[in-house]
Amino acid sequence: MIKTNLTGVYFRETQTNGKADKTYYITYKELNTNKKIWLKIGKFSEGIREAYCNQKRNEILTKQRNGEEPPAIAMKKKRNILTIEIIANEYFNSNNVVRSIKSHYQTHILPFFKSYDIENLSKNDILKFTNVLKSTNGIRTKKPLAPKTINNILNILKAITKYALKNDLIKNDFTKYINLSDVDNARERFLTKEEIQTLYYEIKEDETVYLFFKLALNTGGRLATLLNIHKKDIDFTHNLLTLKDFKNNSTYKAFLTDELKYLLELRTQNLSLNDKIFTSNPEKRLRAILDNLFNDGIDTHDRKNKVVIHTLRHTFASHLAINGTPIFTIQKLMNHKDIKMTLRYAKLSPDSGREAVINLGL
Repeated sequence: MIKTNLTGVYFRETQTNGKADKTYYITYKELNTNKKIWLKIGKFSEGIREAYCNQKRNEILTKQRNGEEPPAIAMKKKRNILTIEIIANEYFNSNNVVRSIKSHYQTHILPFFKSYDIENLSKNDILKFTNVLKSTNGIRTKKPLAPKTINNILNILKAITKYALKNDLIKNDFTKYINLSDVDNARERFLTKEEIQTLYYEIKEDETVYLFFKLALNTGGRLATLLNIHKKDIDFTHNLLTLKDFKNNSTYKAFLTDELKYLLELRTQNLSLNDKIFTSNPEKRLRAILDNLFNDGIDTHDRKNKVVIHTLRHTFASHLAINGTPIFTIQKLMNHKDIKMTLRYAKLSPDSGREAVINLGL
């Protein structure tokens, strides 16, 4: 233990994700037994500082002297502290969340915010968390988290908070303090028609995987969206499919092709209205298939050229643009809230100006 300048406050030099860190402790004597107590407060990387440790120690000593909590502390503790864990569990129980989202939450969000009262989170707390993410190395890569990964983690925190606000679990909308990094999406990978046919050929015997890829490539739905489709969401009369967008917390309509309608009719014939069409999460199998077919020789960390499940969404939008679909129609089909998200596909449109320049003959 290393003593600080504050009485009864110590720290140990530790490591977090391969980086130097400090774990703080306070010590005091139990009033009745005179026994020395060591109490762990938390890590420097979690936002814990010496002044905070000193404050916690003084609270304990004051309570010992007076036999009660200091008035300010007693007032705070009259209500239960609302933790991130409480609202996150509510969110996860109400939504079909993919494994990677839960992993980001468990690895980054929960450890930092576990001792915070969510109702009292400030702009400074969010800034601290963002800075911690920027100084954190990935568990597998041992490299600093990419801006896109940091954005994903911050968006998960946003989604959990927006759910809590919508359901009156909290009143403090601290998402206004969350600032995302600018990420270069200029060269998004999408599958060609030949690659799509290769994919279908390889998976044609696996009904579940085949249906998933058909849905992804014909609706542009995200993984969590497609895994959350219930039988009641399918309108076979009008060939429509209601999709839940967890990123935007909204629903939107997709159109069923004849083949997709047929596949869904087969899939749902023995299901109840409230049953999901996917009873398990095939994410691991989907990733393995895409890796085997399209990622041979591509660096694991090449985010622009590696084919992942989200590539299917970009493929849907890209081929809409290539086929001359108006940009506002693509925005509607993708359920983009901001047209800027859709404009990345405009360069693929036949009326983008490419032919006009070629035909100048200059």
